[in-house]
Amino acid sequence: MASFLAAVLLNAAALAGYHYWLVKPIPVVGVVDAWQVYREEQTRHLRAISSSTDAPARDKALAAADRFVAAYPARLAELQRDCACLVVDRSAVAALPAGVADLTPLLRQRVRP
Repeated sequence: MASFLAAVLLNAAALAGYHYWLVKPIPVVGVVDAWQVYREEQTRHLRAISSSTDAPARDKALAAADRFVAAYPARLAELQRDCACLVVDRSAVAALPAGVADLTPLLRQRVRP
């Protein structure tokens, strides 16, 4: 009887250790429509550039567009860090299950000046 209890306790300890150190929790998933946000900002910057009446205004609009393009990948990376979740592009998801966070409005807010 004592050997049986020792075996049960040893197996329980091994399973507890396995689940504590080796099994990782399922990550939280958030989706973002990165292409839509990029196109919206691209359209906004193109309108600003084309509506510029003088060279300094056009240069300012071009500089703003360049800053957006340079900062966009960093803004996407910030989403993953801040929500502590796996960020997946909406185009990679066939059907959005319930409970998945849509991070598109947050990305849109972050890329706007």
